[in-house]
Amino acid sequence: MKNRTVVLASMLLVVGALMLLGSSYSLITGVVSDTSFGFEVSNFDVEFLDNNKISLSGIPISDDEAINKSKEFTFTVANNSMKDVNYRLDIIENSETEMADVIKYVYSLNNDTYSSTYVLKDNSTIKQNKVLKKGEKDTYKLKMWLSIDADESVMNKIFSASISLQATQNDFKYATSVIEYLANNNMDNVKSNMNNYRYTGSNPNNYVWFNCKDNYFKGKDNCEIWRIIGSFDNTWENNSESYKMLKIVRNDVMEEINFNNEEMEGDFDSSYINTFLNGSYYVLLNDSAQNLIMKANWNIGKISSDNNFSNVYYMEENKKYYANVGLLNVSDYLYLGSDNYLNSDKNILTLNKKDNDVNVINNGINTLPSEDLYNYLPCVYIRPDVSIVSGDGSINSPYELGIKYPMNYGNIK
Repeated sequence: MKNRTVVLASMLLVVGALMLLGSSYSLITGVVSDTSFGFEVSNFDVEFLDNNKISLSGIPISDDEAINKSKEFTFTVANNSMKDVNYRLDIIENSETEMADVIKYVYSLNNDTYSSTYVLKDNSTIKQNKVLKKGEKDTYKLKMWLSIDADESVMNKIFSASISLQATQNDFKYATSVIEYLANNNMDNVKSNMNNYRYTGSNPNNYVWFNCKDNYFKGKDNCEIWRIIGSFDNTWENNSESYKMLKIVRNDVMEEINFNNEEMEGDFDSSYINTFLNGSYYVLLNDSAQNLIMKANWNIGKISSDNNFSNVYYMEENKKYYANVGLLNVSDYLYLGSDNYLNSDKNILTLNKKDNDVNVINNGINTLPSEDLYNYLPCVYIRPDVSIVSGDGSINSPYELGIKYPMNYGNIK
């Protein structure tokens, strides 16, 4: 990896011995200091705001009690360079006897609420692929404790760890960062709303190669052409933390399918088209395409005849469903107005029903019986660490998506 620098920040977490009721458990302390680090790609200042030791009761305690009573350990990461950078923070255990399976932690970023509770052995990464713009600073608050699951084997053991900070020069493009940049600079018909970013207009440069037969050769004879709808905050199954994910839609209309049939008459989660899209359709996608797809959250709530984008968007959020493949939302179309690249006269199915009927795109939103045959455009959400590795998004040079620097999310499927 080009111009990558790693540093161990000056935080030491030590578990000592604490005598209580005849049992020797642990005392977690944090030794903190103010340290400034210089990077080849950037100048980072890591400042530890606590100027004394942090002491937590080393008795094994429950997560709720630990989160409520533990003292916060606060530090900041500041980018004093002239470039935006990506960085990663990890807790690195260096104990003589491994204790990571009984050490838990939570963190918050920039005064947000605390994240999920993590077991250090299962997830030692505080943050990955965090974009820090030049001149900006991130503030972290960290709490650590000895799990209630700890047994006598940890008595009199010493736990020590340090914080690893890795910084990477932005010599590659994360796709979600690209369209955020375009939105913030009013470029290429990208607009921001509700913390999401969407392409607008009648024909924006949002084309991508997808489901290619070969990873090395791109082109119409080898790949399908899809389009980027936008970048959305989303989660995936078995992971509660929200990430920016690209939502893309197939460019060429696929023909004749039922939303519902005699056996499956419900919303998208219990529909025939869901069974097809997340069954035989998904299975036939190439491995390279499946590796990019997240089993993400889809807004499948029913909507009324209201054509107001904001009202429809909130109605869609009333019901959610995890799937690999979905369809366009009614709100995807309404946000763009009448002159937009999703417009069609081909009765294209959407995810969101009205009562027992379906809403289709046909020069507007029309409501029709759900058992009839309609056309459809599959949609998928793409992994948060997808990169744009080539192309400019035009029809003559679609973006090529790839995972240049995979992140360790654990099981993302």
